[in-house]
Amino acid sequence: MNTVTDQKKIDYINIALLVTFILMTAVQLIASFVPGASKLFENFAVNIILSQGITILPVIIIFRYLGLRVTKEIRIKKIKGSNIALSILLAFLLQPVLNFVNALSLCFTNNETSEMILNVSEQLPFFAAVLLVAVLPAIVEETLFRGVVYQNYKKAGIGKAVLLSALIFGLFHGNLNQFTYAFVMGMIMIYLIEASGSIVSSMIVHFITNVIPVCSIYALPVLYEALKSSVKIYEELGMTSMKETIEYNIGDLSLTGQEWMRQLLEESEKIDLNPGIVIMNYLPSALIFGTLAWLVIKVIARNSGNWDRFRVVFLGEDSVPVEKESKGPYTTESTTDLDEMEGDSSLSLLTIPLMVTLAMGVVMIFVYETLKMLPRLK
Repeated sequence: MNTVTDQKKIDYINIALLVTFILMTAVQLIASFVPGASKLFENFAVNIILSQGITILPVIIIFRYLGLRVTKEIRIKKIKGSNIALSILLAFLLQPVLNFVNALSLCFTNNETSEMILNVSEQLPFFAAVLLVAVLPAIVEETLFRGVVYQNYKKAGIGKAVLLSALIFGLFHGNLNQFTYAFVMGMIMIYLIEASGSIVSSMIVHFITNVIPVCSIYALPVLYEALKSSVKIYEELGMTSMKETIEYNIGDLSLTGQEWMRQLLEESEKIDLNPGIVIMNYLPSALIFGTLAWLVIKVIARNSGNWDRFRVVFLGEDSVPVEKESKGPYTTESTTDLDEMEGDSSLSLLTIPLMVTLAMGVVMIFVYETLKMLPRLK
């Protein structure tokens, strides 16, 4: 019989998170200062596999030590085909919301994701990039942050678990740009998991969210090359207006597709964004599509038979105890959901290892963003 208490699991999970963060920091320092190591880490396949391995390995080792199985902790269950389709739809509806959050962060920092995927596209074929940038993180990061971390933290109270697990997820990205939308995405993923009853739904959304920019960065250079070819055809046919229109829109025709894509990224970084412009241009679509996304989550909850519990726990509606024979919206099981929201007050989430991890995460982002700003200040 397994006698591992909830507090002991939380304590060891927090230790695993600290070990993971220390290892990630050590790898970054080695890549930056050890001669020859930087060339190894310039290989993005090695870089991504190593970072994902470091992310999940400590918690696997600790769970093995405790005699626990990770797969039993992460709420991995089959979901209906209709919920798979709804999860895919949700991923696309969330894009304007994430674009708004991303644009707000770009008022203060650079676009880290596009730069990273562009570098990956220069080294790896498309399907390898999809595997490493979309499939692997969707499995590994959901398993750790929405699986192991959230599912155990929520025993101390769902509200605290949502905020802390999303905060840790954001800090582990190591820069302000990715922190902002990872934090928002982390909270949305938890709502989705509680609606669907399975971490599979959040893995689907995570995969699609990551694969969209991969597809864009691989597709746009191909489109550029195709337009370059069409310019020659229009020139031979004497269709000068079409030729001039394409030249005006895509610019320099002497570049390769990758060079043109990098030029686009550099030009986008020169755009002077401020919160007012972002709110005016991005907020309306974020509100519209965010509302639609919420409706999809609601449908998923109803479709999974979780809506009554979901609205009690997350929307704060009062639980009404009724007899099991009643055909009303609540059952006697709903009376326990408010207790779940408050959690077990004897459990402590903010142990010393977690507080050290959070402090290190904040410091690392501050240092990273400060070092990026130094060339601009000269």
